[in-house]
Amino acid sequence: MQAGWFPDPVGDHEFRYHNGSEWTGDVATDGERGVSPIPTRRPDRRSGALAMVFGIISLSTGWIPFVSFVAAVFGIVAVVVGWRRRGVESARGAATVGIVTGVCGILLSGVGIWLSVVIVRSIADFEDPGPHEVELTECVDVDGTTRVTGAITNLDDRERSYTVVVSLDEDTTVDAVVSDVPGGERRVFQAVEELRFDDLDCSVLEVNGPRPFGMAQS
Repeated sequence: MQAGWFPDPVGDHEFRYHNGSEWTGDVATDGERGVSPIPTRRPDRRSGALAMVFGIISLSTGWIPFVSFVAAVFGIVAVVVGWRRRGVESARGAATVGIVTGVCGILLSGVGIWLSVVIVRSIADFEDPGPHEVELTECVDVDGTTRVTGAITNLDDRERSYTVVVSLDEDTTVDAVVSDVPGGERRVFQAVEELRFDDLDCSVLEVNGPRPFGMAQS
């Protein structure tokens, strides 16, 4: 850029003189010259605050299953932005907070991601009990208590656990939990319901894997 008078980039005056390398304080308005220094640039604290906000969000939500994936990204952003802004005096405090909370959020997100994997695997095991054979061998009323006896055979190569849902009548079911059946073995199970049914009609409604985290049937 050549030296000369140009429209004032600050906007405070009509013209400002550029000496060929930088703007000067020489200004002119309506033909009258004066001196007006270039305003000092206001400190930019926004990037430091952004790092802090992302870090706090990551730290607050990192442990939550599935949300932890997003929290990990927020933590990385907090660390990267905070690291870049740590050298700016006005942003150093917020940037440091962003780095610390971001790192903690990333570590905590590891816990959340692990919990997510555990939940997904538990649901998959419940919905897929593997190959099996099941039969009911007895369904009787004993002094006002209904007792169901049966057996399940694990046809898989690995150990399996089962939740056998037995229907007692049109409206009532009972669960029989069968745990840790080795591959190829048969295990007898029994379920008891403290009720007497006028129209007792036992049948296997469905067979699932173990209920996730021991959740009871709703």
